[in-house]
Amino acid sequence: MRELKLKLLFSLASEQDFFRLSEGYDYRPYRHLYRLLSEFRAGSVRDAAVRLVKAGMMDKIVRNRQPLFRLTSLGRDQLLKSLPRFKGQRKVWDRIWRIVIFKGVGRDARLAARRLISLGYKRVASGVYLTPLSVSEETKELILAKTWTKEAFVIASRRFIIGDDFELAKNLWDLDKKAQEYADFVSRAETLLKKSRRSLIALQQSKGGFKDVFDDYFRLNLTDPGLPKKLLPPDWQEEKAREVFLRLVELAKTAKI
Repeated sequence: MRELKLKLLFSLASEQDFFRLSEGYDYRPYRHLYRLLSEFRAGSVRDAAVRLVKAGMMDKIVRNRQPLFRLTSLGRDQLLKSLPRFKGQRKVWDRIWRIVIFKGVGRDARLAARRLISLGYKRVASGVYLTPLSVSEETKELILAKTWTKEAFVIASRRFIIGDDFELAKNLWDLDKKAQEYADFVSRAETLLKKSRRSLIALQQSKGGFKDVFDDYFRLNLTDPGLPKKLLPPDWQEEKAREVFLRLVELAKTAKI
């Protein structure tokens, strides 16, 4: 799904904790979408909204001649499937690493890489992919569907002879850098929260206002490593980032942003 459509769904979902709540989404007018997606042309936002309504991912009603849009359960499901964090934390880790080794797929190499990455694999070396996610059946289906059985080897392992699970995840997914990005976001969002409690005008400022925080939080969700909680460092502030963001969302509603 292209970024515009994904961000449009995110703008309707992020008014509450959509990772945990499947219902209770409000209808929003075009001006709400334009404000949160101001980097896109208004015409492009309208076209994307129309397509998402036709696909059943958004619901549309007209009230006082004004179109209003709400996220549907199908739209929420599609959004969650597109966000790495949901893939990694919807189940308790079984402590198994899945490793796929490709040899000789030729022109299908890019397709293979794209499909494996969509399942949560990380490229370790040329033709070698690894993931801690429980996607053995999906991997098997992919390889059988593409008739890659002679070119692919799939390994499931619980044990390292040298090294450990946490260090592997830390280095391969560059978790120190990502942890710092979450910490930086929390700091910026808390600063805005304090200012906004004194004056809601702070939310509307062009730099450092709610729009910037919304964009940053969207990007954090897109680039999250999508790993099980047991593989994340102790200073991981994803939960804190979500908490502060949702507080800002409530203030933004008060300010009618």
